[in-house]
Amino acid sequence: MSLFSFSPRVGRMGLPFWELEKMRDHMETIYNTLSGGVSQVKKNYTGVFPLVNLSEDDDHLYLTAELPGAAADQLEVSIKGDTLSLRGEVPASQLGEEINYHRKERESGSFRRILALPVKVEVDSIDATFKNGILTLTLPKAAEAKARHVTIKTE
Repeated sequence: MSLFSFSPRVGRMGLPFWELEKMRDHMETIYNTLSGGVSQVKKNYTGVFPLVNLSEDDDHLYLTAELPGAAADQLEVSIKGDTLSLRGEVPASQLGEEINYHRKERESGSFRRILALPVKVEVDSIDATFKNGILTLTLPKAAEAKARHVTIKTE
């Protein structure tokens, strides 16, 4: 497979950035190999954070977000129209200034994630829980967004 081949995982607009990240990872691997496996190069790439799953059934949307190290009082969820905003902060681990990282992949710092919801929801009835670093939102669908069954009359 060539370095610049298309991957079905990435949409057309994300392809150039994915390819640059792939090339950077390849160069980092070469550097690590030549330097004996210990790299002082800091990876500055920031991925999408937090990772979320959004699913639905007939009556609700369900959103889960992975937020390891976050505290519930540092999170804010807001909804305007069909847009959900998740904002907060994950503190960096404090191991001391003498520590040199070989790899640092866990996200930390402030974040804001905005998601377009597929349907309108009843904002006043949202249930939010935070347990073991997982934020779970249960969002009841608005009445106009729920499927309605039509009775067919016969003559």
